[in-house]
Formats: sequence, C-alpha cells, structure tokens
Amino acid sequence: MRILMLSYEYPPDVVGGLGAAVAGLARSLVKQGDKVHVICASSGGDAASSVQDGVKVSRVARSAIQAGADPYGGGGGSFLHTVMEANFGLTSRTVLEVRGRRKYDILHAHDWLVGFAAKSLKHALHIPLVVTVHSTEYGRNRGIHSDLQKYIHEVEWMITYEAWRVICCSHYMADELKRIFSLPADKIDVIPNGVDPKAAAPPDAEFVREMRLRYARPEDRLVFYVGRLVYEKGVHVLLDAVPQVLAEMPNTRFVIAGDGYYASVLREKAASMGLGQAVTFAGRISDQERDALYAAADLAVFPSLYEPFGIVALEAMARGTPVVASDTGGLAEVIRHEETGVKVYSGSADSLAWGIKRVLSDPGFRSFISQRGREEALSRFAWDAVAASTHSVYQRVLDEAARVSW
Repeated sequence: MRILMLSYEYPPDVVGGLGAAVAGLARSLVKQGDKVHVICASSGGDAASSVQDGVKVSRVARSAIQAGADPYGGGGGSFLHTVMEANFGLTSRTVLEVRGRRKYDILHAHDWLVGFAAKSLKHALHIPLVVTVHSTEYGRNRGIHSDLQKYIHEVEWMITYEAWRVICCSHYMADELKRIFSLPADKIDVIPNGVDPKAAAPPDAEFVREMRLRYARPEDRLVFYVGRLVYEKGVHVLLDAVPQVLAEMPNTRFVIAGDGYYASVLREKAASMGLGQAVTFAGRISDQERDALYAAADLAVFPSLYEPFGIVALEAMARGTPVVASDTGGLAEVIRHEETGVKVYSGSADSLAWGIKRVLSDPGFRSFISQRGREEALSRFAWDAVAASTHSVYQRVLDEAARVSW
C-alpha cells in the first residue's frame, strides 16, 4: 500500500509528541511492507527528499515558531500565519512530488496543523483521507474562550468532517470527539500510540552516572519530568507538591526538562517559592540526555491536567522508570494503578505529593511497578501492533471507497 502522510513536524525537527508518534507509525508501516512518504513542515527550510529508516521524508519551509508561542495552538496571529505558510508549502510540494508518479492509495493527515493541505489534496488528487486527531483545542483549554481558539476548533471540526475515518489514541479522546464535534461513533477508530522496543535498551552507564551527578548528589532521590512546558501539562501542580515532598524527604531533587510558552511563569513560581536548590529547569535536552535521565531517576512524574495519551509516560515505562501520573485522559488508560505505575488526582498537589512519596519511600514497590510497567509498555504498546491496526483502517477505507462514488 502507498501511503502519503502530512505532518507539521518530523524527527529530528520536533517540538512535542506528535512528531515522535508520526515517526513511530511510519517506520513500523514500512517494516510491514507499506511504502510511506511523509511530507512535513520544517523550520530548517526546504530540503530534498531523503530516506530515514525506510520512510521517504520531504521537508518544506515554515517560519520558526515565535519564542513563547505554543506550537500546537495558542500562538496568536503570527502563529496562524506560520501554519498557513506551512499548509501552502505542503500542498505545493505534494503536487510536485506526485506529478508523473503512481497515485497514492491513502492520504493520512495528523492534526489540524495540516488541515487545509489535507482537504485540498484529498479533493485535488482524489485520495481517501484518514485523519489522526492527537489533541483538541477545546481539551487543551478546557473550553473555547477566544476567537483564535474558536478558529482552531473549527478547523479541527473541518478535518474530521472531511476524513473518511478518524483515528484517536484513547477512548477518552473518542468521547471528546463525539461530544465536541458531534462526530459519529462509527467513524472513529481508537488506536493507541506506541513505543519503540529499541527505546528500552539501557544507555551508557557512565553517561547515566554523569547525568545524575549533574543534578543530584549520590545520596539524593531524583524525580524527573520531561515534556512541553505548557499549562495543560500541570508542571505548576508539581511545583506546589515539591514542599510537601521535601518536608518528609529533604534530599529529593527535581529535574524539569523541556520548553514552552509557560516556562518563564514556572521559573518565576519556583523562585518565589524558594525552590532553587531542589528544582532544576534543564531546558530542552537531547534524546541521549533524556534517556540517561530516565535511567538515573528514581521516578518520572507526569502531572497533566489534559492528556489525550501521554507518550512520554509510556516511554518512561518502557525504560523501566517508575511513573507517577495524573488519572486523566489517555494516561488513565495507559497506567494501571499500583501495578504499572501510580495514578493521582489531576490538579491536586496533595495527591501528587502523596504519589511521589509513595514510590520514593518503598524500594520494593518501586521495583515492582518498574518491572510491570516495562513489561506492559513493550507488550501492549508496541509500534508494530499499532501499525497493523492502522493498516487495517486503511484497508477498510480502500474497500469502502472502491464500492461508492465520491
């Protein structure tokens, strides 16, 4: 099967979980015999097509995201300009790429950021469209509160309307799409994100030791957060929980890795709380540093207020890092409480502090959820299984499209 994918990001030019999810799916589809061509936007400019892990990748220029803007939504008018610039580039590049070549079987678009290109190419090239909705503007903001949010919300509705099938990563997200877009249940397929088994390979032990000593003393406990620094990720709740943890476990250190529009607010909050010695903001870190910190940490924490899936939690589990996460959204479906991780009440610093102390205070329990979490991640959420389910959706679309006029 020949699959054309549209994405606003693709490794190594990524800003969040979307790019990692698109790459994991594309690589596994190729392993199973499909031909996949990803056309993506890139702040690095136009680039000739290349092959990465069997996936053909074509990059088109978009402006760099303005500092302090949310790359998935709330960046203001300049951000919308960047998105439209990317959509024009994606559309024109695709037309050039397909000229004189065999037609693609399926067009698979990821999120609203490529919505206009997806709609245009579906009709211009007469290719059935599958859309994956990774998150929604309504969910990220707990409602629609501005003209910008309303605009993004309407684009999201448009692409779910234009799609033959809509894929989302959790039953939580399926319920959200049915509720906010009046999307028919029989148009939705729930397929979780996955994790690459290679991610479970242990990093270099010396580098792990070096990374741990960079942020903590040998006798300290180390708590690790990695992800975008945006409001819905709940890092402000983690900061509120820190004093409660330190009151009982003063030799605990917290590393917060990532960036985003909320970073300056979080840094100021930590400073005003006097958390300077206990909390380190590491900024954006490399994949190698991330993997070493997973290995070095006593636990990874994900205090999200809104989380359609939570691929970073899954990556932590696959690496054997104990996880404490909010009992919300897709995280609630990924983690089994006190079996593969610990779930806490979303938005509650008291509950989060309890969960962190629960794991840090009991080495036997920590070892238990580490092992069970790793087993669960690598068996239930393998990208090969995700790709097989996605391929079945493609085949259903092709079978239906062959029987009707459209």
